[in-house]
Amino acid sequence: MRYDWDPAKDLLNRRKHGLSLADDVPALENPDRSSWVDDRFDYGEIRIVTAARVGEGFLFVVSTESKITEEGEEITRIISVRKAKWHEEDWFYFNRA
Repeated sequence: MRYDWDPAKDLLNRRKHGLSLADDVPALENPDRSSWVDDRFDYGEIRIVTAARVGEGFLFVVSTESKITEEGEEITRIISVRKAKWHEEDWFYFNRA
């Protein structure tokens, strides 16, 4: 699995949320993560929201559905990452009980 992102979007995410898009890779690879499709709007692509604990923090990540290249490589584009709000973390644990 390879992760990709737009460098300009990475800069905006750093300014807005204080996190690089690369900071979310451990959340996407966490076996205890929770992911679902964001179908609130027609984005023109399938977007996945992932919530996961990373170290001492808890992250919310938005990425696209993985695409397979002609060479067979799986690529996921990362759109945003931010620290979860307290009620989102509570929701995560409540829904897993």
